[in-house]
Formats: sequence, C-alpha cells, structure tokens
Amino acid sequence: MSVSELKLEIINKVTSISDEHILEDIIRLLNQESALAESYKLTNEESIAIREGLQDVAEENLHTSESAEKMIEEWLKK
Repeated sequence: MSVSELKLEIINKVTSISDEHILEDIIRLLNQESALAESYKLTNEESIAIREGLQDVAEENLHTSESAEKMIEEWLKK
C-alpha cells in the first residue's frame, strides 16, 4: 500500500469515529509522533566521531564487551 493510500484509509477510518476519547487518543499519538519525527542535527564533532567509529568497524578495529568494560573501569579510576 502506498503512502497516499494509507493516508486515505486513515482519514476514512478517523472520520467514522464518533467516540471523543478515541479521537483524543489519536491526537495524542499523532502529537507524540510529530515530536519524535523532528530531525536531530548532528554537531560537527558528532559527525566526526561517527565517521571515525564507522571507519574503525570497517577496519575491524573493535573491542569485546569485556575489554571495553575494563577500559571504562580504568578511565573512571583516574
């Protein structure tokens, strides 16, 4: 089903609802979805960190969970 078809189906179903509580629930759900849909803009530093992380993965420059936990423990002791 295309996006347009889905929208029409939703509109048709919503227009047939007469229960005010259900309509209020739908509005709350749509408002929550709108808030989640706002895009997050990465900072330059975040973009660089992501690129470096992806490069590490591509080069198999990885740590096990145990190794990472030990590194964090050592870092926290400082």
